[in-house]
Amino acid sequence: NLKDQILTTNVWLEHEWQDHKFRWDPSEYGGVTELYVPSEHIWLPDIVLYNNADGEYVVTTMTKAVLHYTGKVQWTPPAIFKSSCEIDVRYFPFDHQTCFMKFGSWTYDGFQIDLKHINQVAGDTGDMVEVGIDLREYYPSVEWDILGVPAESHKKYYPCCAEPYPGQSTTNISMNLFNFKCNYENLGHAQKLKTKRA
Repeated sequence: NLKDQILTTNVWLEHEWQDHKFRWDPSEYGGVTELYVPSEHIWLPDIVLYNNADGEYVVTTMTKAVLHYTGKVQWTPPAIFKSSCEIDVRYFPFDHQTCFMKFGSWTYDGFQIDLKHINQVAGDTGDMVEVGIDLREYYPSVEWDILGVPAESHKKYYPCCAEPYPGQSTTNISMNLFNFKCNYENLGHAQKLKTKRA
């Protein structure tokens, strides 16, 4: 929405973590290697969109989580996010727009939860993932083209505290973990501009 400077995205948020309480030996349970459980009954990471534009910080549709016998937990809820995005149309119709989606834990610091992008390779200490959003289900627009969707993580330290806070501070208390950067390029001379959902 160019007028209100809001990027609307319809996404599936892929969460994955280890929980030692959910380990079991499949041979002791009839070969069962995974269970589907209501996500309301287990611990969930409190990852929120900090730069939301509508006051909806969290996922509202609670889907089931998959528990694997190794202790790996996967939870992929759908969400529709509206994030603030500064739009500059000075060079219309040849403009480029960059929108950020800033995610992070609302409660936990960097000593309590170590957040990494799901596409980071184990042991990788880099802060950048070139392809931060899976666009296989993206509906292409005749007006806009997505040029890139990198993800970058940040950690911030404050004078008060020894622990790192995953993210980059936008206010005193808002920290961001991953900045999903979507670059849009106008493909034509349209009367009314709009961005498609990624």
